Amino acid sequence: MTHCEAMVVTRHGGPEVLQRRQLPLPPPEAHQVQIQTRAIGLNFADVYQRLGLYEAAPPPPFVPGFEVSGIVRAVGAQVTGFQPGQRVAGATRFGAYATVVNVPETFCFEMPPDASFEEAAGFPCVSVTAHYALYELGHLRDGMKVLIHAAAGGVGIAALQLASRHAVEIFATAGSAEKLQVARQHGAHHVIDYVTQDFEPIVRSSTEGRGVDLVLDSVLGEVFEKSYRLLAPKGRIIAFGAATMMPAGPRANWAKLAWQWLRRPKVDPLQMIGENKTVSGFNLVYLFEDRDLADRSFGELTRLWNEGRLKPVVGSVYPFDRAGEAQEALRSRRTIGKVILTV
Repeated sequence: MTHCEAMVVTRHGGPEVLQRRQLPLPPPEAHQVQIQTRAIGLNFADVYQRLGLYEAAPPPPFVPGFEVSGIVRAVGAQVTGFQPGQRVAGATRFGAYATVVNVPETFCFEMPPDASFEEAAGFPCVSVTAHYALYELGHLRDGMKVLIHAAAGGVGIAALQLASRHAVEIFATAGSAEKLQVARQHGAHHVIDYVTQDFEPIVRSSTEGRGVDLVLDSVLGEVFEKSYRLLAPKGRIIAFGAATMMPAGPRANWAKLAWQWLRRPKVDPLQMIGENKTVSGFNLVYLFEDRDLADRSFGELTRLWNEGRLKPVVGSVYPFDRAGEAQEALRSRRTIGKVILTV
């Protein structure tokens, strides 16, 4: 039996619960590609998993993480599009924090020749999330006014790059002058510092009271409530994260979380009908079995990447053994773009 090294969530808690362990390495199954990992992309969901706040995660011990890049080491039966030695990136439902990872062939793609492993590891999840929110649920088209929250994060930047390909007006919120500058660089027409400014009256005034047609919200809480009020008739708000539920410290404050849960935004279907507004929510982890989605999304996204029209932004890079520290940097919202582990 061969083995690999993995960062394991040994129990729910702070960054110290992430421990390096040697685990058995199963051979790739049919339609799987085995990747010798070079880089790993971090997501907010990884932190929620560690804290015990991610419903879809298995119970500890488990290996967290969704996206990797590296070299094809082996392929399973019936895999025809990949061979050992290729530079690839891929996404998997769980288990990315490992030196070798088995990835479904459907969610694996060859890296552009000039891409780094760090860039490739930061591409799969954020790009598919942004693409699904904008096109599958948001029905993005020319002429829309779009509001993107957390615009300097991985998903936010990907959404800006995708949306700016169209004749749309983009409003973006972020939490510092540096992050607002990044949002501008990637296509935002209007930027708002949510720490010092109230985005609701600014957006309403800028749209002459009409509001926006599409909102991408990974924050929830008061941000969701204000965003919903800003929706124009036939407008849509797409929710795919809950940054307001992220603890302020490295461990969960259960009393505060319970209070936030009780005060979470609630939508009245009758009000939605009367105002002609749509609310959609999704969790990317549940989409991993959707091969049609993978074919549509990855085909389009890798084409745009190869054309230079979509490019992941790497903000911070940490070595594999400092996974806990990397997660804490992400949790604190100090980072811009993607946080990456190198192996």
